[in-house]
Amino acid sequence: MPLMTFKTPERVCWSDEKAGRTFFVVANTDTTSKWRANPKTPLEEVVCYTDVFSFKNGISGFSRVASEEELQTTFKTTDPTAVIKSILSAGDIFMKEFELEVESQTTSAMNAASSAATAASSVATSALGNVKGYLSGFW
Repeated sequence: MPLMTFKTPERVCWSDEKAGRTFFVVANTDTTSKWRANPKTPLEEVVCYTDVFSFKNGISGFSRVASEEELQTTFKTTDPTAVIKSILSAGDIFMKEFELEVESQTTSAMNAASSAATAASSVATSALGNVKGYLSGFW
């Protein structure tokens, strides 16, 4: 069966050891290295979101949008563009690549869609019958 390779968006992380926080941006697949080679590339072509995210202690945990106070303390600015450029320049890139058997995944997806359609049709038919029964009580 043919395999298809998929890549997740990149998470570019930079850790502030003093604050015990990791800051990150989400970049489109394979764009951070290209941006580093040519920083004139518009950020809109690189990042998925204009938000900077953060979480405590290392590179895992619950993330949230970093506060302006955190950005000011860590990066000495609250300008998201400047912070994003700093993280893209110095951060570590994390991305996952995986392969799926296309035929089996397609077949599974088609079977799931067919089952969902059948269930929805059954529910709709039953609901329609109930409405007809309800309305016939008025006539």
